[in-house]
Amino acid sequence: MKQNLAHNCEKCTCTHTEYMAGDVVVFIDPNKPNDLMTVHKVVADGVFLGGNDNFALTHLIRNASVAEVLAKRRFTQTEHALAEVS
Repeated sequence: MKQNLAHNCEKCTCTHTEYMAGDVVVFIDPNKPNDLMTVHKVVADGVFLGGNDNFALTHLIRNASVAEVLAKRRFTQTEHALAEVS
């Protein structure tokens, strides 16, 4: 089974995450919807979410944590920090 781990790009110093169809993701920006979204299709610089209706650039999303999946929503920064230590 392939793991989706962050890795450094060979051309730059930024970190990229590989997404696969079926991954559950959330937007990083707190002004975006708090909904969990499922990756439908992966393309060069982004992913199609939820049945190919929405597109997101990979630098605007992150994998949802287990706690977020169980809560069925994106956590705030405070909630996320509390979930990591509990």
